[in-house]
This record gives sequence, C-alpha cells and structure tokens, in this order.
Amino acid sequence: MRCVVQVALWGNKCDLSISAGASNYQTDVNPIAQATVLQRYVLCDDTSQIWQLLSSPKPGRCVDIVLDNAGFELFTDLCLANFLVSSGTASRVRFRGKLIPWFVSDVTATDWRWSLDQLATSSTTALCQLGQRWQQYLSDGVWQFSAHPFWTLPHDYASMKSVAKDLYDDLATAGLVIFKGDLNYRKLVGDLAWPTTTAFSVALCGFMPAPLCCVRTLKCDLAVGLAEGQAESTRAQHADWMIDGSYAVIQFNM
Repeated sequence: MRCVVQVALWGNKCDLSISAGASNYQTDVNPIAQATVLQRYVLCDDTSQIWQLLSSPKPGRCVDIVLDNAGFELFTDLCLANFLVSSGTASRVRFRGKLIPWFVSDVTATDWRWSLDQLATSSTTALCQLGQRWQQYLSDGVWQFSAHPFWTLPHDYASMKSVAKDLYDDLATAGLVIFKGDLNYRKLVGDLAWPTTTAFSVALCGFMPAPLCCVRTLKCDLAVGLAEGQAESTRAQHADWMIDGSYAVIQFNM
C-alpha cells in the first residue's frame, strides 16, 4: 500500500502548471525506488491510518479518487486504483475529473479516454495488458469516471453541501475519498493562511462527507498538520519548500 500511494504522490510533481506549460514528465526508470528515496521529504505521512481503514473488511467498499493532472500522474492514479481493486480492498473506484481544465493539465473526460486508449494499444506488452484490463474494469462498472460542474466553481469544499448537495451526497457513499494534488488541497482547507501547526481536521472547516485523505506535493505557500517547528526547520534547509513540489504530505481524516 505504501509504495503505490507514494508513487501516486510523487506523480503529482509532473504538473504542467508548475513548469509554466513546459514538458514535465517522469524520467526515473524505477518510480518505486524513487519513492523510497523521496520518503524523507514527506512531512506528514498518514498512510498507516489509511491502510488501517482500508484493510478492515467492508463488502462493496467504494473508493473515490478526485483527480488532479493528466499524463504520468493520472497513470500513477490508475495504478493505485488497480491495486485497490486487485487486492480486494475496494469493489469499485470512482474517478472524479473536471469538465474543463481549470489549470493547465487537469484531467478531463477526453484525457481519461485518451489515456486508456493509448495504454490498450501500446506496443509495450505490459502496458497494453494493463490498458485492456482497465478498459474492462470500465466496461464492467468496476471503474467509473464522472465530471461534476462543482469542481470548477469558485467555492471551497466546505461549501459543497450547500452548493452541490448531489455531489456531497454521492461522495458520502464512498468508504474513502482520495484528493490528489495542490489545488484540491487548497480548496479542502479554504485556501486560508492557516498556521502550519493547525490540525488537518480543523482546517477542513467541517467538510467530511466520508473518510478522506489528501495526497499532495507542496506547490503553494499553504500547509497544515505539521509538527511544532517543522516548517521552520524545513525552510532552513530549503527556502522554496512550500512552492516547488520538493516536499509532500499524505494527510487523513475520518
């Protein structure tokens, strides 16, 4: 579990918005080994709590993944979803994309279909097999993709219950909601200048349709849930720690 979550986490570095639209892609031939090396840059890691929830038996468990970027990050999210289904941890995975790309590389339905098609027709046998398996998951309803207008409205997620109750109620049927990336994190905590030691649960401002976690590399001057003095010691080592995607958090609340 830890390996696939961390690969999905560091896939979030491959973001065209942070590179001003320039090519930004995975270059390491072994993402699992890379994730192990990068573990020391994860400032808050609640993976064990997430696994404790998911490993408890629950027939028909559905896991939602609120997507961030297309490209390599989407591939890592698909790999995470594959693990959840193939391990029996989840019976269904619902992917939540956007109707339009709010930022440069946000996943839309077009990106979703193109990615699965490219994998299913790949000349690389392993990728082709994965793509065909994932298309079958989609056909069988094991995987689902949807794009709700709320994801591109100017509201933080604490407003969802009043602004888009249908979406809130749908998320409430999930056993876990995984939010990927920096924009989702900012909207989860209201994009407010919280002290870095503020508890993640407090910063959510009551948004809790289901157990949720955020898997995010830091790309804006906002972070919560850190230990006392952690922000200061990290800044002393790396001045741009909050904005260049070098550090990350995996935070959970239920």
